[in-house]
Amino acid sequence: MRSAADRTRHLIQRIVTMVAVVAGGATLLNLLAGSPDELTEAEAAAAERGYYLNDATLTELGPDGRPRVVVRARSIEQQLADQSVHLAQIELDYTTQKQGEWRVTADRGRMPSDRGSLLLAGNVLVVGAAERSAGQAIIRTDELAYDTRTNVVQTAAPVTVDIGPHQLRGRGMRVGLNQGTLRLESNVNGQFIPQPRP
Repeated sequence: MRSAADRTRHLIQRIVTMVAVVAGGATLLNLLAGSPDELTEAEAAAAERGYYLNDATLTELGPDGRPRVVVRARSIEQQLADQSVHLAQIELDYTTQKQGEWRVTADRGRMPSDRGSLLLAGNVLVVGAAERSAGQAIIRTDELAYDTRTNVVQTAAPVTVDIGPHQLRGRGMRVGLNQGTLRLESNVNGQFIPQPRP
């Protein structure tokens, strides 16, 4: 049985293949209908960038048939030069059995050609449920890398973590989504507000 990360990569690869086949067919029809000299500048630019999607939603289902990973982006664009994929205005909803639901948003993202990671940048915000007694967890940073194979999220940039009324700050972070672990790497400091006794 394939892992969730493998299913996500397989889903993305199928979508990429389908879009490439449609784009290739459209290009062939254009070439048969007219001479290559008639290609416009816009068509040449589109050929260099590969496929392009606006207001796209990609969904991976879990073993129970419910959405496990949902990615929304204002635009998704393939770069033919290195086969990477660029995304703009990303929202990623990730559901785990142990850790509940998490939402990640970022201004932009890039998926390298091996589809093994998703690199997010610009106003990266991760929101999810912390332990029931602690309330909501909010992670803020400028850069974040999500390893689709191991379900590990990490960054070397400054990070702020709010868990309920408490706040931690540091540089560098590693989160194991499957294990529910979070580790700040260096320059860690925080503010903990005592909870009133009942």
